[in-house]
Amino acid sequence: MPTDPINQPSAPNIQGVEQLLAAGYAALATNDHHAAETFFRQAVQADSRSIEAWRALADTQTGARHGICLRWIEYLQAPQHQPIAPPRRRASRPSYRLQRAHLIGVAGAGSLALLVLGSDLIYRDRALPGVQIGQIGVGHLRAESVASTLAARQHTTAQRIVEVRVGEQSWQAPADTLLRADLTELVQAALAYGHEPSFWSRTGTRMRSFLGQEYNISAPTIDQQAVERFVAEIASAVSRERIDAHVLRTEQGWTIVPEQSGQTIDQARLVEQIAAQLSSAAWQPEDTFEPLSAELLTVPPTRTVAQLEPLRQHLQAIAEQPLDIRLGDQQWTLDRSLLLDTASVIDPAALQPSPALIGQQLDPIAAQIAVAPQPSFLERNGDRIRSIVPGKVGRELDREAAIQAITAAINTSAPQLDLPIRELQPTPGEAEQLGLVAELGRGESQFVTYTSADRDANVQVGGNDIDGVLIAPGEVFSFTGTVGEITWEKGYRWGEAIEAGVSVPSLGGGICQVSTTVFRAAFWSGLEIVERHNHTWRLPWYEVDAPPGMDATIALGGPDFKFRNNTQHYILIKVETDLAAKRQTVIIYGTPDGRQVAMQPLNNGNIGIYRSVLSGTQLVDEDTFVSYYSQ
Repeated sequence: MPTDPINQPSAPNIQGVEQLLAAGYAALATNDHHAAETFFRQAVQADSRSIEAWRALADTQTGARHGICLRWIEYLQAPQHQPIAPPRRRASRPSYRLQRAHLIGVAGAGSLALLVLGSDLIYRDRALPGVQIGQIGVGHLRAESVASTLAARQHTTAQRIVEVRVGEQSWQAPADTLLRADLTELVQAALAYGHEPSFWSRTGTRMRSFLGQEYNISAPTIDQQAVERFVAEIASAVSRERIDAHVLRTEQGWTIVPEQSGQTIDQARLVEQIAAQLSSAAWQPEDTFEPLSAELLTVPPTRTVAQLEPLRQHLQAIAEQPLDIRLGDQQWTLDRSLLLDTASVIDPAALQPSPALIGQQLDPIAAQIAVAPQPSFLERNGDRIRSIVPGKVGRELDREAAIQAITAAINTSAPQLDLPIRELQPTPGEAEQLGLVAELGRGESQFVTYTSADRDANVQVGGNDIDGVLIAPGEVFSFTGTVGEITWEKGYRWGEAIEAGVSVPSLGGGICQVSTTVFRAAFWSGLEIVERHNHTWRLPWYEVDAPPGMDATIALGGPDFKFRNNTQHYILIKVETDLAAKRQTVIIYGTPDGRQVAMQPLNNGNIGIYRSVLSGTQLVDEDTFVSYYSQ
């Protein structure tokens, strides 16, 4: 049964207890701990079964008296308890030597095991004697009592304020926001002491506890990060960055911004002071902490106006010597003085060009001269390619080379320089993806000896029907299949054609000028000629710019001209008709593979030509085109 250090309680007087407790708490609010303790004692005397009165008194006691109050609280919290005799003051505790002699006697009698087993029953769910958590005695208490005791003390701590003063300003933080205390872990640690799995370890621990040895569990602990954040908040409010004197370019020239001292506090020292205050009295029953003071420290500037005056004069002189940079017919003027690193320089001789500052001056210039590369693309009209728009090479400033060139110009006082640029190749566009990258060959024919506007119109319309045809690898091109129907609506006019050895009117007469020109383009491109027919008569307008036998006649439903795309890529036929010069040109585009074409007239009495296709020095193909003319 707990021993009551207070006089024997009188009959209950609930109203009186509440008044005494209120008076005690009011005394605590004014930091009068002695008066508060007196009121709390009177409350206990007024009603010894008041748990609230015992808790209030416990918060004003330390050591053994604190433990006695806790034991009364535990007793009164039990579901059922018998009336007890009024507590009496205990005589002084038996000396350590007597307790030790008693235990040795028990052990000598072979009762050591019995002692441990007996304490297992008594302290199965209690803390051993002498256990303290943050200087709060919790010996003999059950887990729930330890938890309620710590919670009450933590509640008290939450009311305490840590105050820091800097000059006339002050900052406050509740103590519990700067501490860490896991009550569950602390209760478990208190009850784990003396409950080791090993019998001998458990026996040793309990013997030391029964002999009066105390076991201290450190609590609460300092939340270092929370303390540092609190101090950093204070420092942010009172600190002022120093301002070193520095030079500044204005519209009027170079000037000096004066220096200004800064101020700060010793954050590390203040963190240590707060931690020390919390460590020494975090869970003590006192209501308040003494305010802490932090001194404002002056941070002197490192550069002054007087020190920078020679530098200012030197920069002003440099500003009067601009640097011109050029690119073609474009020109920009830079202020040399703005390209020097003045951040930490006092001596004018130590000035050096700053790559970063030079880069800043180059940024808008680089934006002006930059040209993005453009990939090639094909202008289409339905399934025909009307034109190949080649890719465009872009350009950009060679930034690193430009910075180096400007740095050299500043160091040598050069008045001007040309900006280096870098070409940017376009990514492969439609033309490259199809393989339309170069001219494979071309064919030309002139019709200056034939004077007919209608025939000229047929040559032009026929060329338009062929223009823009895209031929896949391995595909055979058919002239008549490509032209399709020859109709007045398409623009064809009446001309002349040879039928059965007689010249007769024919819609589209003269279109053989187009097939002849296409034949010549395929011939010189080294493509495989699948079908070709000569005209019935030798016609002089086909021999203006080519030897006899370089013609190809066609007729819808009759002779056709065909060739195969025997390359590995697409090819494209483009037709240009110049009616003013009376000349037509057919160009075949594709991917060159190194083939070369040679032609020789036949010398065996026949009219015709011999073609050889070479790859380097190796013959890869040859053709003989014999023409049989009736007249």
